[in-house]
Order: sequence, then structure tokens, then C-alpha cells
Amino acid sequence: MPQASHYTSYKFITSLEKNTIIDYYGPVQYETVGELIHELKKKSQTLGIQTGTYKKILLVMIESLENIIKYNEYPAAINGNANRTHPSIRIEKDQKTYTITSSNLLNNTHIPIIKNKIRYLNTLDQQGLKEYYKSIITNGEFSQKGGAGLGLIEMAKISGHQIDFDFASVDQDYSWYKLQVVIDN
Repeated sequence: MPQASHYTSYKFITSLEKNTIIDYYGPVQYETVGELIHELKKKSQTLGIQTGTYKKILLVMIESLENIIKYNEYPAAINGNANRTHPSIRIEKDQKTYTITSSNLLNNTHIPIIKNKIRYLNTLDQQGLKEYYKSIITNGEFSQKGGAGLGLIEMAKISGHQIDFDFASVDQDYSWYKLQVVIDN
């Protein structure tokens, strides 16, 4: 699969609009993750993002990309359009927050599990998230693809905000999955 390198360069916009730091659309492989990490590092230095905030953004971005690598579906085409199968990740900044939004195509069979997991995580406070993480690790609740939802728990812990998500049906087999995590500046 050819490697895509599509970044939208940072641009100064009025304070009422969000500034786009990273905007990637295309296939995601481990090499892509490396490129995006490098791009985020350059942009964070240019923008003067504080080290603690940068690390939080970086960790959420990596977790989002790992979820895409593990769970993205790549059917030959959706309604005759092969481009609709590519995942995306966007990092935006406004005056008070950074927003990491990822999206990818997902088989509809995974939706109930993901919805229930995120809804449950959104009910927990920081202590509850820590305890839940610890229980997953000690109970060994891992899926066939290797995950136990640990990435989602990590994102919730790092963010301190509820995780926003949405599923938009594409056809009877697939939906477009969007995940949004907010980090305070």
C-alpha cells in the first residue's frame, strides 16, 4: 500500500476559529505514525506548546493511530469509492484546548462493544479510570486483536474530559467511526 504524506500546514486564523496543527487523511501504517510524530514535534516547537501538553497530545495521537491500525476495515470499495475507506486524524487548537479527532471505517459488528466501552468510561472519574485500567490488566481481558480497550482508557485518563464519538452508517456492513478527545491547554 503506498504511503500517503498529506499534511495541512499550520496557518494563523482568527481566534474564533481553530488552528489546525495536523491534518492527515490516508492509509495508516507504522511508518505513517512515525511521520506524524515527527510532524507534531516540529509543530509543537514552532507553536511553543508546553512539554506536558505536548506529551498528552502525543500519547492521545499515538493511541488513536494504533486503534486505526488495529481496527480499521479496508474493503475494496464502499459504494464504488475506494477513497472513502481511508482513515484520518486531525489535531486542532483553540484558545483553551487541543482537540484530537480520528476517524476510520469499522465493521458494524464492533459498534456495540465500542459504544458500551466509551459510555462506561465517560461515567468514571480519574480514580475510577485508574482502578478500571488496573482491573483490565490483572484480569487479562484481551480481545482477538490484542486490545482490551486500554488505549481508550488511557485517552480518557490523559484527557480528563469525556470522549466524544459517533458512528455514521455507510452501508449494511460498515460505518464511519469518529472519536474526539479534548486536552486542556
